[in-house]
Amino acid sequence: MTRASTQRPPRSLPAALAPRRLGLIRSRLLAWYDEQPHDFPWRAARDPYAALVAAVCAQQTQMSRVLKIYARWMDAFPTLAACAAASRAEVLRVWGRAGYPRRAAALHEAARRCLAEHGGAVPRDRAALLALPGVGPFTAAIVACFGFGDDAVAVDTNVVRLVGRLVYGDLQPARETPPPAIEAAAARLLPPGAAGRWNPALMDFGARVCAPRPRCTQCAVAGLCAARDRFAAGERAVPVRVQPAFAGSDRERRGRIMRALRERDGDGSGLALAALWRELGVAEGERADARRRLEALAADGLAWVARGRAGLGEPPAR
Repeated sequence: MTRASTQRPPRSLPAALAPRRLGLIRSRLLAWYDEQPHDFPWRAARDPYAALVAAVCAQQTQMSRVLKIYARWMDAFPTLAACAAASRAEVLRVWGRAGYPRRAAALHEAARRCLAEHGGAVPRDRAALLALPGVGPFTAAIVACFGFGDDAVAVDTNVVRLVGRLVYGDLQPARETPPPAIEAAAARLLPPGAAGRWNPALMDFGARVCAPRPRCTQCAVAGLCAARDRFAAGERAVPVRVQPAFAGSDRERRGRIMRALRERDGDGSGLALAALWRELGVAEGERADARRRLEALAADGLAWVARGRAGLGEPPAR
């Protein structure tokens, strides 16, 4: 019989990561990573723009899909200047049905600001990076690590899960381990000068081995893991909140509007609203809700509405 995990106060960091244990964790995880195939081009490119694109693509997206989005984007906009020079409609078409198109709009705006405010380059300064649209601590760390070769701690959901279990013994760290504790442990774990190997080692290990249902028998650091005995005793991690179903959701309806605009607004002049509603099969009594969704897309910089017409991206110059 299994028991659900319960929150426990995390152990103090110095006791949890004594030098010998710290060294073993580092060496074993790096050895595991060095044996894995490395098929992510931005990890070796030392290109801040490529790292920025990859990090934005990876937000809320499984890595199996990130490669396709990244390749499509870099083929269309191989440089920061090419991205900044494109229209909003162009970048949204390239993004296509990858989901969460606000990421594409934010990346486009970030490229424009880099050209206008940072001499045509992605800034290295962390505060300047964080000031760019769509850039949070994880994205800034990815740019610093893979783009500039700096020691920076990149913490995604996989790293939270791995570090919370390994260091503090919490089974579901997303619920149980305070973020400052995760950040402190992740910073202590980082081997100086090895961020380019260490960050992907943790992300990949958390995704493949220390997964939501951990593969403890395949774990290179099982003997060093504070949660091992709890899993072995039959405790289980309580799942985090499941995302609501996409079918029938407001997000799905917004996506249908975006798809219609991508496919029908070929010349940038937009569609008459009546034609858009016919394209989407929106009944008369549903048009107020559809208009609300369209205006929300416009507020996000993804569409425009003016003079009875709607289009993709930014409105055409009058």
